[in-house]
Amino acid sequence: MSLSTIIETLIPVLTTHIRKYHELFTQPLIAEFWEETLHNAFVDSGYNTTWKPDRSHKVGEDMRIEGIENSRISCKSGQFIKPRGGVDSVKFNGSRTTSQKTLQDKIDHLCGDHDDWYFLLAKKKPFDKTYKLIIFESSKCKVNKLTWSENESGTQFIGTGDFQASINQSMSSQLWTTFPMNMVTYQYDIAL
Repeated sequence: MSLSTIIETLIPVLTTHIRKYHELFTQPLIAEFWEETLHNAFVDSGYNTTWKPDRSHKVGEDMRIEGIENSRISCKSGQFIKPRGGVDSVKFNGSRTTSQKTLQDKIDHLCGDHDDWYFLLAKKKPFDKTYKLIIFESSKCKVNKLTWSENESGTQFIGTGDFQASINQSMSSQLWTTFPMNMVTYQYDIAL
């Protein structure tokens, strides 16, 4: 079974789950609540996942679809932006790299074989009760494909190329990625 077939089955169920969330909450669906909502939608669509309610913060995989090869999923919340002089994009955060000392160590850590797909639930700021489910292959945004430099103050590493990324040392050396929408494999509007 292909991921595209699974996604087509998933979308109406996921939309229902997101609407149910917003019957109770006005805040955007993010973080572990997004993971659990996606897991529940997969289960209700007939696909078991490996997701566990353990608030894991490991790099990459949050769940995989049982019995489906190359289905390791990293769940992210995203926000739509348009960088100065850039194209419509989605920005999302990634792993913290405080324990990796050099830039090369950080890049190597981030580019390990941790996941196959990103599932982003992206929204506008301010939140207008609409989302876009954005799905793309993890291989499209490996940070070792970027050209990296350090900013003048030495507080941030900046990567440029087909997409943009930054590692902010004042924020636990967390990775932030700005990914162009024209590089996204699948996208679905979800209105409440």
